[in-house]
Amino acid sequence: QQLVFTASRSIRPCNLGARRPCGRIARQMILYESTGFKFLCNLLRIHGSVFPKALVTSLPCAAFTGCLAYACHDLKRINNFEEETAVMRNNAVWGGFTFLVGFLVVFRTSQAYSRFWEGCTSVHKMGAEWFDSCAALMAFTKASVAPREKTLNFQNLLVRLFSMLHAAALGEIEDCGHNDENAADAFRLELIDASALDDDCLSTVQDSNAKVELIFQWIQQLIVENISTGVLAIPPPILTRAYQEIAAGMIHFHEAMKISNIPFPFPYAQTCDCLL
Repeated sequence: QQLVFTASRSIRPCNLGARRPCGRIARQMILYESTGFKFLCNLLRIHGSVFPKALVTSLPCAAFTGCLAYACHDLKRINNFEEETAVMRNNAVWGGFTFLVGFLVVFRTSQAYSRFWEGCTSVHKMGAEWFDSCAALMAFTKASVAPREKTLNFQNLLVRLFSMLHAAALGEIEDCGHNDENAADAFRLELIDASALDDDCLSTVQDSNAKVELIFQWIQQLIVENISTGVLAIPPPILTRAYQEIAAGMIHFHEAMKISNIPFPFPYAQTCDCLL
């Protein structure tokens, strides 16, 4: 599809999601301070804490354990625990069970931590590669032999497409908890004057099930089209640097998608929840 660009005098907000107002506040990274006595405030902080959800499971279990101990030792209603040969009085049983639960929890926590940092690294590398590619292409236009108007149109269209590409990638990576991709907060990020593109192109992106791949292909075609016009009058070995960086950004995008699309194995999660 041919891209049509019209220069705009101002930056107007545009988004890649559904045509409806945003009703949710974008989620942000949980920030905290650990200097001085701030760690005491962190212990009592509710936002981002795992304690409320943990108490939902642990408090009923603790209450049931207290009732069971009261029935065994005080009311003498359950006499099986008083026998010396009872299985429940064997410390080896409880020791083995505690070791198994501890191993599963530590392993799952370790995997969650590594997945978190792998996802952060992939997202940051993705943005860095695409920013470097866009900056390189902008620098290559210094050697342009095309009319100034064509060069400016290429620069403006390129920046807007890279802005759309990054926002679309964040929207695809974001895990919104259900199948409605338009509910992702990243699809409502303000773009760099995307309204300067024609309505058909914007509708195509919004209706597409592969937004990132579509915009990625548009950028590659835009680069190829402007080689013959003289806008990118740069030696081919140097120009390939931009293609390599765009491709590297796509690799990091798919690595982040791997973490977003593939959850922790259900049998393992189910076993941990059951033992806990």
